[in-house]
Amino acid sequence: MRQQNPRGFSYDRSIQNPVTFTNAKGNRIQFKVINDNIVRVLHSAAHQLSYDLADEGTVPPQVQVDDDKKQLVLETDAMRIVINFKRDLNVTWYAKSHPDVPLLEDLPNRAYPADLTTGAVWHYLKRRADDMYYGLGERTGELKLNGRRFRLERLDCMGYDAERSDPLYKFCPFYLTLSRDTHLAHGIFYNNMSRSTVDLGNENDALWGPYRYYHAEAGPLDYYIFFGPSVQSVIENFSSLVGKPEHLPPRYSFGYLASSMGYAEADNAQELLEKFPELCRQHEIPCDGLHLSSGYTVTEDRKERCVFTWNTKRFPNGKRLMVKLRDAGIHVFANIKPWLLETHPYYDELRALRGFIWNDEVDAPGEVMQWSAGPGESAYCAYVDFTSRQGFDWWKRHVKSQLLDYGLAGAWNDNNEFTMLDDAYSFANEVRPTLDLHRPLPEYRTESSVVGTPIQTLLMAQASYEAMREYAPDKRPFVITRSATPFIHRYVAQTWSGDNYTEWKTIKYNIPMGMSAGLSIFPGAYGHDVGGFAGPKPDPELFVRWVQNGILHPRFCIHSWNVDRTVTEPWMYPSVLPIIRSSIQFRYRLIPYIYSYYVEFHRTGHPIVRPLFYHFQYDPATYEQSFDYMLGASLLVASVFEPKAITRRVYLPRGSNWYHFQTGRYYTGGQEIELPAPLDDVCSPVLVPEGTLLPLGKVMHHVGQQKDDERVVQVYPPRGAEHYGKRFEATLVEDDGVTTAHTEKSEYAELKIWMVCNAKEIRVGVDTVHALYKPEYDAVSFVVADEKETRRLVADGDGIETMDSDGKIKLVSVPLLL
Repeated sequence: MRQQNPRGFSYDRSIQNPVTFTNAKGNRIQFKVINDNIVRVLHSAAHQLSYDLADEGTVPPQVQVDDDKKQLVLETDAMRIVINFKRDLNVTWYAKSHPDVPLLEDLPNRAYPADLTTGAVWHYLKRRADDMYYGLGERTGELKLNGRRFRLERLDCMGYDAERSDPLYKFCPFYLTLSRDTHLAHGIFYNNMSRSTVDLGNENDALWGPYRYYHAEAGPLDYYIFFGPSVQSVIENFSSLVGKPEHLPPRYSFGYLASSMGYAEADNAQELLEKFPELCRQHEIPCDGLHLSSGYTVTEDRKERCVFTWNTKRFPNGKRLMVKLRDAGIHVFANIKPWLLETHPYYDELRALRGFIWNDEVDAPGEVMQWSAGPGESAYCAYVDFTSRQGFDWWKRHVKSQLLDYGLAGAWNDNNEFTMLDDAYSFANEVRPTLDLHRPLPEYRTESSVVGTPIQTLLMAQASYEAMREYAPDKRPFVITRSATPFIHRYVAQTWSGDNYTEWKTIKYNIPMGMSAGLSIFPGAYGHDVGGFAGPKPDPELFVRWVQNGILHPRFCIHSWNVDRTVTEPWMYPSVLPIIRSSIQFRYRLIPYIYSYYVEFHRTGHPIVRPLFYHFQYDPATYEQSFDYMLGASLLVASVFEPKAITRRVYLPRGSNWYHFQTGRYYTGGQEIELPAPLDDVCSPVLVPEGTLLPLGKVMHHVGQQKDDERVVQVYPPRGAEHYGKRFEATLVEDDGVTTAHTEKSEYAELKIWMVCNAKEIRVGVDTVHALYKPEYDAVSFVVADEKETRRLVADGDGIETMDSDGKIKLVSVPLLL
């Protein structure tokens, strides 16, 4: 390795946009203003894969050049960017609201090194003591990333340590910086899919002072700066780059999704699964989905996992099974893995098509080792090359014929980290994502390290997605993925934290992992394997606490592969079944709330699970909160992750006062309190900011099992006189939940539910924002959550009032005007 920092840059006055600097050795650094809050920087070192930014963006930069100082100042309405090129080139960024405090600064004399022999690139920045770092996809440990070094690579890390393991399953070179000093936020995204490292203070060298850096094994160095000033604005700006999901997920995917390796591994798997709906009804557990693990693909003779095949001994009639489950309201998602063992019945076919990732040295598929049969068993195989037209189309054909023709509802893309044995294996580079990656891809065969293996994960998702869109054009496609990359949320509805380990600290540290994933704009319905996937089965207390936490995530799935081969199921412990039942039923009441926030994610990129600082950025105490989170804007979740705990201490952010959801007790913000947390609560301790309107639905056996004709809004009125006359509102979105009519024909209803308070009354109402769909309910009911509230609840317009036995109005119903 030879790290060289380029010098001798001059400003190229012949190019007005982008602002361009070159040197005699062939280095070029360009600055492109995308808009007032987004600027792109591209460093193309000599002999690297390069491209030009001339055609991107339309905002003309405001430029001032001082030739004596060798300094150029580039301005937008929000930022001032000072580029010094006297010796090397380095940049200092300022927010115009804080002209004397740098937003971020390159490290002088070391900002943009490159290795001209390997193609590696670096970006060194100063590290400010007041800056806090968050994001980089799903990360273990606490929410803030300060003082740590991370590898941006993907591994199949079953049973990982949720506090310390690195790397995990996903890849995302984006992180957010939040200043404790100025409270300003900005983000940086490195648009590169090669293996990378991000160091945020783990490394120290007295010569250079505090610094941080990004290193990628292949260039060029291509990064975006997203200025807030709010965290929410940073995420919206990042979302404008990576785009929004192609479609909304089916509404049933927000119900309880069952799963276990054990079901499909049994010799009588079909018999067990046909009885599953009956067990759910017997125990009064709602359920909407079932993950079909890879046991259905295990060959009977060799006991090997062969994707897109069916074991007809375990599953004598797979199509009949899907009909029975679908009639019971349970949708099935089949596990599919992106490799073929060398003994796979389709291996020779795909080899002849050259549809595998290829070893050019021997002109054969690139061999890798992957899981073949039982625990710990592996064999040689080859990955499907999704950049190959033959491999991509072969995958789509088999998704249709071996999954969708059988009646399955979705594709579960699993084990899709694409770990290589040789970086010289090549990609065909014939298929491109249908979305804009904002960088060109090679149009010729290259080594995998040039493009980066995340492109395979992205295109695998695209292939599964396209197969479903083509098979049923009017139906919402449903793809789940374990590994993830930037942009993959466009095709994928759900992801999760992988094969977590069953222990108390996993509940704790999976929480910040989910928040980091949300800040990185991974698929919006993110969750965890409730009860733990690997290791021992959970004991009753641990299982209850995990369910109480899990129902308060966008994806709620109980999944397991316990070492004793038991299956983690809601009814596994009769002693706590009533608690589990009430928790899962409460989850179904929350679906209107969670679904409406998914629609917000679809439109804006705002995650559903959010750090406290997402809404309370001007309270620096929230910057350190790793284990409490906001579900949407209105539910602060304080999960219990200590055994035998019956209370939970929680910090209430300044900027709001709060109601305890379980008891209705009222607290002022800006303090730490201790809440009761009995084991038999319906969910983890939850706090609700005053001014909240919380829409709840009906409990059903499954989504759509009966008419969805009830919406009850719990109202949490503000108490202070400073709030009198202020309108508080929330958005409620309804659609058919099944077809693509919402996104393709705008057939949905959007309602603003609101309240305005004064000293004597709480007035509530419903405004229609969009009305191309008619909900199954005719009115929205409102109820005050605080039983001690003395003000009168009043419906705006022609509302209907319901009195309690004391003559007090306990509920008002406001008719919809659609």
